[in-house]
Amino acid sequence: MFINESSACAGGFVACHDSDAARYMASNLERHQVAFSSIAPSRFVFTNPLPLSSTWLDALHTDDVSWKGNTPNVRIALDALPNDRTITPQGWISATTNPNVDNVGLWLHDDGTASESWAAGRSAQVSYWLLAQDNPPDPWNDLELRNGVTLLNFEGAYQCYPVRDERQSTVAALRRIAGYTDTAIQLDYDLGTGNRNWAQIRCDFNPPIDLSSYDHLRFEWRGDPNAANSMEVGLITRDATGDHIFARGYHHVTHRGWWGHLIIPFQFLEGWTPGRMFNPAQVVAVFISVVKDGANDSGGSGRLAVDNLGAFNVVSRPVPGAFERATPNEIAARAAADWIATQQTRTGLVKSWQEEGACVAHTYDQALALIVFVKEKRRAEADALARALVSTQNADGSWYKSRNCETLDLVDSNKWEGDIAWAVYGLSLYLALGGDRPDVCTTMQKDVHQRAETAINRTLADARRAMQKGADYLRTRIGADGCLVIDHTEGTIDAWWAFQFAGPEYQDEANRIRNCLLTYYWDDAMGRFKGGRNWWQPYLDNQTWGATFLRSIGESAKARRALSYARTTLVLPAQGAQAFGFDGQGGPWAIWNEGTGQYIAVGGEGANRFLGELIAQQEPNGALSSSLDEYAGGGVWTTRWHGVAPTAWLYFALQGGPFLLHKIYLPLILKPGCPTLCICPLAPADGFSPGRFARSSQRLSPAPSDRPGRSVKAKVV
Repeated sequence: MFINESSACAGGFVACHDSDAARYMASNLERHQVAFSSIAPSRFVFTNPLPLSSTWLDALHTDDVSWKGNTPNVRIALDALPNDRTITPQGWISATTNPNVDNVGLWLHDDGTASESWAAGRSAQVSYWLLAQDNPPDPWNDLELRNGVTLLNFEGAYQCYPVRDERQSTVAALRRIAGYTDTAIQLDYDLGTGNRNWAQIRCDFNPPIDLSSYDHLRFEWRGDPNAANSMEVGLITRDATGDHIFARGYHHVTHRGWWGHLIIPFQFLEGWTPGRMFNPAQVVAVFISVVKDGANDSGGSGRLAVDNLGAFNVVSRPVPGAFERATPNEIAARAAADWIATQQTRTGLVKSWQEEGACVAHTYDQALALIVFVKEKRRAEADALARALVSTQNADGSWYKSRNCETLDLVDSNKWEGDIAWAVYGLSLYLALGGDRPDVCTTMQKDVHQRAETAINRTLADARRAMQKGADYLRTRIGADGCLVIDHTEGTIDAWWAFQFAGPEYQDEANRIRNCLLTYYWDDAMGRFKGGRNWWQPYLDNQTWGATFLRSIGESAKARRALSYARTTLVLPAQGAQAFGFDGQGGPWAIWNEGTGQYIAVGGEGANRFLGELIAQQEPNGALSSSLDEYAGGGVWTTRWHGVAPTAWLYFALQGGPFLLHKIYLPLILKPGCPTLCICPLAPADGFSPGRFARSSQRLSPAPSDRPGRSVKAKVV
């Protein structure tokens, strides 16, 4: 309802409004915002409205008063914009003086074919979120992501201008636009068709600024969905010898058409002058360039907007004194396990992505599914998947990256050490945590009992041989320095878990890998794992899986530092701000639900808040999608497809695992009095529980988020 901002209305009330403005991101990529006080009712809210470019429409309450007190801001956020048509917002305000009359209406108009022209039997649906919160949505402020100092917010004076190479056929122009909440600047460019063509925003600092108290650069930005190019970010320093450029490029990223933020460690900036060291005390300029970097970049015309450029100090971040254990949710966990079981095929392999046309099984996903089946005591599914891993193992002990899960044909013939290590680790837990076998031990007929016993013995023996062959293969991938022959932090952490649990004969390899991780990959000054020996980009897997590695070797303080680094550099909101989570690498570029599940499962700060974000996204059938947003660029790929990996990590977030903090060595322990092979249940290690739960596909309704100021969060289909 809106009658006025501060005057009286019928009944003697004052400040006669519940909301006072509406806003959305339009197809020109700029914010369109209308104050209701500027509208003489009765008439439409938006004059000549443009279609949405982002997924949301806000009904704003920009002050803290009304005739009913501080009523909330309300956002409707679509799951996604359709690909084949547009959605256009509109509204209407009717004339009234009665505050009990709801005279404001806002809606989203589907610009597709009207339903009255549909053929019989046609249907459609739309999924959306309703969000209510105290202040107008500003997700970077709401999530406390604007730490440190803001150098440029473009509200006042600034020394920014476009730059281009006059030898190239390019265009570069700079102007102010309406950003997410206030003023931003936008580079309008045309790169033409030539590779390495570029256009740039450059902002000078006169006098030079001193950033020596900071170690990471951050800014908010928005690209153009129709212009997929690369971005380069740099700082220019000055000393007695002149100006020096330190920059970092991000390949194929500028097609992200919604607002987000980018965080860059100073150490990740590479000097353009060999041997020159970065001096943050004398920074004279910052630049952000759009580059056509190779054939898969589109070149051509596009737009790049920037706001709230600043720097912050990560090394001095607060580190929690304890790990946070997420509250278990047995119903949601069982639903996740049930859904993963539905993806298992007749070959025993599980299909990695439900919506993918081909039946593709990635080796890493098979290991995760196997651990879920073991924890859930789904013996038939676990045995079938273990047999499939045995049958698809290569003669040298490796596994290929992916196969067709119906025909077993190769899909990706790469042999990635991380995948192989996960297969070894999954088989080790299958063997060590298989639980007792009532299907064998309580069988009434002896011949049936013997046949079942023989089949299980064969499966277990084959699985153990496959695990050892896999570990033997990984052994050949260790170099003279005790590290893997590939320079890759995540793969090295994976290898440690494989060796640590493959058996005592691999403890020398586990110790060598441990020393490698602590010597070459752990950055003690910053308190995080690097991406490689000299690669400073933030990665989530390295901090989450690495934190559990550190915790298992008695380095809990370092583990909490690693998790706090991820929390500081890799958290971001979804496009519509209906949820928040982690990306897998900086950027961050888009929410990656699998990674958010990892952070929860290993006890990161705020684990229960992040868990609420995942449960709110879980489908009634138990599945979880990769992301709320589709994006491919900067080395990441997120999709709205529902997958085994995100769903498995949701399960681990809810029930513990997949990592054990204590070794369980083979061989298997035989139960006294059992005829031949009945596996004794082992004492539960950290993260695992041997309990049984009643099966139910029911999903708990998500509780309201405890995000500050947010009172309602619900998804509607």
